[in-house]
Amino acid sequence: MAIFELIPTSVPVVATMMAEIMPEWWEYKSAFKQLSDISEAIESIGWYIGEDKNHPIGWAFFREYKSYRTIELECCGYNDNGIFALEHKMKELFDRACEYAKSKGYLTFRTVMGSTQFSIHDRPLGDIGDEIKNLESYKHIDYDWLLSYGFRVIGIQPNAYEINHHAVILAKDLT
Repeated sequence: MAIFELIPTSVPVVATMMAEIMPEWWEYKSAFKQLSDISEAIESIGWYIGEDKNHPIGWAFFREYKSYRTIELECCGYNDNGIFALEHKMKELFDRACEYAKSKGYLTFRTVMGSTQFSIHDRPLGDIGDEIKNLESYKHIDYDWLLSYGFRVIGIQPNAYEINHHAVILAKDLT
C-alpha cells in the first residue's frame, strides 16, 4: 500500500471513489467540490464596531464550518480606552454572530480560550472528562462572561499552545 498526496490532479479519482462507496453522502460533483474548493466547507465572516466606519473600537472574526452547522470565533478584540479586552466587551458582536448563524441554519457557536487562569494550566492533564468536570477558573472575566452568555465547556485540547498550555473549548447551542 502506498500513500499519495491529495492534489488537484488526483481529486477526480478520489471523488469518484467517494461517490461509489457513499452515494447517499456524495455524488461525484459534490465530492469533487468538497475536495477542491474550501469555500464549500469553510467560509469567514466578521464585523466591527465603532463610532463610525473609519474608527473601529472592536472586531470579531469568525469561521463558518458548513458541514458541522457551526460558527466559530477565530479572533476578536476591543479597545477599552487603550487597553486590549476580549469577549466580555463583545456582546453586540456576539449577538450579531448568533443572528447571522441562525439565519444560515447553524446550530452551534463555538470558541476556544487558553488555559491561563484555569486549574488545568501549566500541568499535564489527566482524564479529559474528569478535567472538564473539575475545571475551575480563577477570576477569568471572559470565561465567566461566556458562561453567562450561554456557552458551556465541551472539551479541552491538550498542549494547544505549547506543552501544558491547553485550550478550553466552549459552545453555545443556537437552537
